Amino acid sequence: MPPKYKLILGNTYYSKGYFNLGVDVERHLTYDEGPFTILVGDEQRQIAGRISREANENGTPRIYGGAELRDWFQENFRKGQQVNVSIMSPNQVWIK
Repeated sequence: MPPKYKLILGNTYYSKGYFNLGVDVERHLTYDEGPFTILVGDEQRQIAGRISREANENGTPRIYGGAELRDWFQENFRKGQQVNVSIMSPNQVWIK
């Protein structure tokens, strides 16, 4: 069973197309800056993203999915809603 993270879609995540993952799952993700795959929905549609550990002072990962992720969040959820993020591999998450 992959590690899971409960993400709340606050104003920034909902409108900007990125999100941070917390310390409880960060060890399961790559420490390398660069390309990152975001799977979304039951159909696991792929969004080409990137990961950064420099964006947060504590070194936890920030996942960028840009306009495609922002639009998917807005089409499928309401602001303030909780979504499940499964860590599928060090370079891939699945959001549903």
